[in-house]
Amino acid sequence: MNLELHAEVNADSDGSRLDRFLKDYLGDEISRASIQHWIDSGWVKDGTGKILLKSSYKVSPGENFHISVPPKPPLNLTPVKMEIEVLKETPHYLIIRKPAGIASHSGPGDRSATLVNGLLYKFKELSSVGGESRPGIVHRLDKPTEGIMIVAKNDHAHAKLSELFRRRNITKKYLAWVQGTLPEGEGTIDRPIGRHPIERLKMTVTPKGRASVTHYRILKTAVSKNGRKFSLIEADLETGRTHQIRVHFQSLRCPVVGDLLYSRNAALFENYGLLLLSYCLEFKDPFTDEEVQIVLDPPQRFENFENNLENF
Repeated sequence: MNLELHAEVNADSDGSRLDRFLKDYLGDEISRASIQHWIDSGWVKDGTGKILLKSSYKVSPGENFHISVPPKPPLNLTPVKMEIEVLKETPHYLIIRKPAGIASHSGPGDRSATLVNGLLYKFKELSSVGGESRPGIVHRLDKPTEGIMIVAKNDHAHAKLSELFRRRNITKKYLAWVQGTLPEGEGTIDRPIGRHPIERLKMTVTPKGRASVTHYRILKTAVSKNGRKFSLIEADLETGRTHQIRVHFQSLRCPVVGDLLYSRNAALFENYGLLLLSYCLEFKDPFTDEEVQIVLDPPQRFENFENNLENF
């Protein structure tokens, strides 16, 4: 089945190149190189059905575009040399730091190298339970999200670790800078999340969605010279839905800073990337009963943003 996407130009994008507009509209999950490939392949049409073959085409407000991406050919996973920081290694699993900007595994229409390609290059043993496209992947982080991930070395470990996630016996905490003012110093966002009915790369809060619960507390607040308000928050996930933190805070009109998919002014912060970090993981090792706790320091870009936020 083809991946069907739609995009409509608003006034903010007037005069943008087609490839840049689609990249900003679709967000970090799809690379600009993939979008250019779609255009070159004739998969992008305007509202009249005309095929657009130039990435440099200048878009205008009110224009609509339809994208129909055919299914990818059978996977041929090629190992790719990639810097992957190993935080802990046991005979059964690895705990790594996923870089920002790298997808956990391949997705529809995106040909860029993923974490899986890097894992295949660096490690000989990976579980196969997740299928051909996801060796070792027990859980995932969004492409623009940096931070801690567990990778299974074998199928037995994959099953044990998956059970911990299913029973919610793994604590996952995130740090994020968000825009705006949250209603309380700490709180719980209990709003169901499901697939967006029109923009299929997005998730949204919807009564038809799956139960989704995020706990948060504000660590600090700041105000720019122009009156923009920001909060550094810690989020603790009770559930693990796709884009959960990003969708929940956007639903409070406090999108994560730098979120190209859920924030309309994300381009202001493009030098910092998505300011969301999976920074803490806690669980009991299912093989040794050891209490495992991994905590990351925020990357330099978090500090750079904080030092410069008064200018926004």
